[in-house]
Amino acid sequence: MAAKMPELNYSCEICGTEGLSDEEMRMHIVVCHLKGAASCPFCDLEDVTAEEMLTHVNTAHLDYLTPEQELLSFIDDEEDSDRSESVSHWDFSMKSQNESPSGLYSCPICAQSFHNTPDLELHVNIEHKDILSPTKYNQEPEQVEKMCNICPICCMTNFKTTEDLGLHIEDHFNQKVITPLTPDVSCDRLLAREIEKKDKEMRRLREQHEFELLRAQYGMDNEGNFKEQSLTNMQRAVYSGELSVADYYERQIELRMAESSGIDDSSSCTKDIVPLIMTVSRSCTNVGQTLMCTTVDHYGSTYGDKGWGCGYRNMQMMLSSLLHHTGYNEQLYKQWVVGGPIRGEMPSRSAMPSISRLQQHIEWAWGQGFDVQGCDQLGGKLFNTRKWIGATEVVTVLSSLRIRCELIDFHRPTSASGSHPELFNWVLEYFQANDDFKPPLYLQHQGHSRTIVGVEQLKDGTVFLLLLDPSHSPHQMAELRNTSSAMLALRLIRKSLAAMKAKHYQIVAICGIMDNEIEYQQSKVLRSMRVPQER
Repeated sequence: MAAKMPELNYSCEICGTEGLSDEEMRMHIVVCHLKGAASCPFCDLEDVTAEEMLTHVNTAHLDYLTPEQELLSFIDDEEDSDRSESVSHWDFSMKSQNESPSGLYSCPICAQSFHNTPDLELHVNIEHKDILSPTKYNQEPEQVEKMCNICPICCMTNFKTTEDLGLHIEDHFNQKVITPLTPDVSCDRLLAREIEKKDKEMRRLREQHEFELLRAQYGMDNEGNFKEQSLTNMQRAVYSGELSVADYYERQIELRMAESSGIDDSSSCTKDIVPLIMTVSRSCTNVGQTLMCTTVDHYGSTYGDKGWGCGYRNMQMMLSSLLHHTGYNEQLYKQWVVGGPIRGEMPSRSAMPSISRLQQHIEWAWGQGFDVQGCDQLGGKLFNTRKWIGATEVVTVLSSLRIRCELIDFHRPTSASGSHPELFNWVLEYFQANDDFKPPLYLQHQGHSRTIVGVEQLKDGTVFLLLLDPSHSPHQMAELRNTSSAMLALRLIRKSLAAMKAKHYQIVAICGIMDNEIEYQQSKVLRSMRVPQER
């Protein structure tokens, strides 16, 4: 080796003798620990000569005889040449690269400088031997490879390739089963699932309760009927002082007769109401014209149908108008024959069917094939129930009596404010048409129905609808006869465009009598005209 190596002192690892040179250490081992010995002082080897024992110690127990991280071994071995090459490399590189213009040689690892290369080489070999040690360079790749083959999550080893290790690590993150390695996370997830489960159950119960209330509201719970509700509400009226005991028994008798004959008792009917409305409306100075149907009677809700019978009462208003027309009256009279059995004699031609009788007639029409979808929605049964009806059931009754009618569907608002100016224009044109007989219009929206009996057009062009509402009592309708209260009563009937802001309206208009059997059969399938029409 070109570099001058330092003189090192050795200590015997066997007996502890210190301060020995290289040659002295060799002689000390041979004389003190090997000569004449029959066994190796470091292991169990026995029965060998001194020369064989020396060779054995130099090869098998070199670590005991060599100082830690020595640069030159005192016993010749195969690593001498490798280490010499390493130091020679540094000697060559320092001569060629580290010489400065001032003649100083800088250490390539730290900032120290030296006047000659032997001092620099000695500095590198002593101070930076941990970096230059060939043993370390030989071991680092193995250690790195060993570290790369260990799973950082579960510390599993023995992976053949890095690809296998990568797949194994991905399995940790793709596992759906929670492992015991994360007990806190597992508990949190279980708690979250339990809370979510309880929330779903509470939401289900709440929705079920709301659904039952909705079914009860629309009479779909099959609880009670017109007769039972009448008796119950009349008893409450007696308890509250609204109805006397004598009136209670009188109403009870009338109820039994009406249910037996199928004829409405007309206890909630206000007749000849069109002339009253016309008179009050035309007395207003700002009204340009008032257009109304030919005739109609108002039917209000009673004890037996309050809360669910508006559809039937509006149908009675429509029928009350048709009874005054000879052609329509003939068709309506047929319902007493086909609608169900009648106890006693045939009613008069001016008799109004009761709610129970109308329920029976709708069921009969369903049996003839009218409005199959509506029949399915209502379960095929109306009689002795409190189920609500709408515009489609009105069309079913009229069509089954061969009365031609039209269903107009105002399916969305036609102004930015959410109102329906198209509906108002359509109604205005309907009443402006010159017809010998003008029936009223059935108006349906979500949760309620009313009867359009006319329109008012003010001098500035504003249009008001004139509506009869079953929720208004006969006493309120009678206010139209009183001069002092007539204007207040008219306010109940008059509706502006701003007051009609339901999302969806349906109108049933009567258009005549069917001419042939083909039209009658076609009317069993309900059709509607949509306004505005989709393009």
